[in-house]
Amino acid sequence: MGYRIRFLVCPIQHLTGIPCSNCGMTRSFMAIAQGNLLEALAENLFDPLLFASFVIVAVHITLKLVTKSRITAFYCHPVKQRKLQIIGLFILLIYYFLLLYKLSQTGEMYSYFINSPLGKLFS
Repeated sequence: MGYRIRFLVCPIQHLTGIPCSNCGMTRSFMAIAQGNLLEALAENLFDPLLFASFVIVAVHITLKLVTKSRITAFYCHPVKQRKLQIIGLFILLIYYFLLLYKLSQTGEMYSYFINSPLGKLFS
């Protein structure tokens, strides 16, 4: 089904034709909001996790404002650990490089670049 909003364009993908690591986030969030988790995962593997994180934080802040008290968040300690941050970054980079590798093997990356504004500038 593909969720598209014409005026929301990734500037990196628009300029180079090559998707950035966050490309598909808006479409993924729209798919999640409409209950289509498989479509969301197809758009970007990590966006359902990010969406769930946003929901958890929104609920936390709402509870904090409604009760006017300090609520201890279970997620603060793991998020602050440098080792987990580095592991998360490497997982995201590996995922992105695998995506780029797949695009290069199918020839799509070259095609996307040649047809982009930057590719047209160099050709």
